[in-house]
Amino acid sequence: MLAKMTAVDAAKILKVKESCIHRLLREYNLPFVKTSSHTYFGHETARQLFDFRFTPQVVVFQIVKGGTGKTSIAHEFAVRSYLYGAKVLCIDLDQQGNLTHAFNKNAEATPVMVDILAEGYPVQESLINIAPNFDLVASRIENALLNEVIRLKNLELLEVYRPLIQGLKSNYDLIVIDCPPNLDQSVAAVALAADLVISPVVPERFALEGLRMTCESICELQSTYNIEIPFGIALNKFDTRTILAQETLDILSQYPLYEGKVLNTIVRVSQDLPNAIAKGRSIYDMTKSTIAKEDIDSLTQELLGIHRIKQNNKSGKQLVKKNKTSLSY
Repeated sequence: MLAKMTAVDAAKILKVKESCIHRLLREYNLPFVKTSSHTYFGHETARQLFDFRFTPQVVVFQIVKGGTGKTSIAHEFAVRSYLYGAKVLCIDLDQQGNLTHAFNKNAEATPVMVDILAEGYPVQESLINIAPNFDLVASRIENALLNEVIRLKNLELLEVYRPLIQGLKSNYDLIVIDCPPNLDQSVAAVALAADLVISPVVPERFALEGLRMTCESICELQSTYNIEIPFGIALNKFDTRTILAQETLDILSQYPLYEGKVLNTIVRVSQDLPNAIAKGRSIYDMTKSTIAKEDIDSLTQELLGIHRIKQNNKSGKQLVKKNKTSLSY
């Protein structure tokens, strides 16, 4: 993975001039790359530069509808969070393995979730390292048997994933889980282990029907298990100039079921996201500014609560605090 945080973006995040970022990188000997047109760096430098204190959380992406860009959003959100300095674990539960393929990984020689549940493999044996502080639990077709294992073992839904995932939270700032596009027992069990469930929705009638079913399922789980499952709706592939997009916004604003659940960020329609996934790359492998990168960054800031984290950290980065004179340049 060659994901990059540019000095321009870092300056916007810390609300300083780009020259301040350049000075901090040099003065504190932080690794970076400078080309004729861009200065950029990776996770290790970002972790030191931003010094954000993350509250560990599990973000699950699920909706009963294929084609909503669920895997693309999950993938790019994980990568952008990593560029904010977060330690990230991705878990692919979809038997199609799209998230696994997005990271250019093969799960044939590695235990996947069905092996962990059925055979008792330690989850640590399933971890595939993507980059320093970035791991993946991959998926392959055998994960189609997850529901059968849950049924045969008569597993209580609260006990399927929740203890396992809670045990992993001490090692990561963020756990991102990509689910198959259905509402089976495995998906319900993952929702019960989540700190936040996100449903990406596109301006299509069937996507809205899938969203309704997903939202009702979350409500039912909350009622049955007397547990709060924070739920958010991410508008994806949106072109507000179209009639379908406007109709979708109207529906989401009119139904009490969705009240307070629609995220502020709208991810606009862009071919960059599917193109990157198809090539096993991230949109953040490139330094060029695009609307896709802008929107995913906004979504990442919203889901991670970057504004709140910066407030709690006062000015965000100790290096900036120690070098206040740089802010005037």
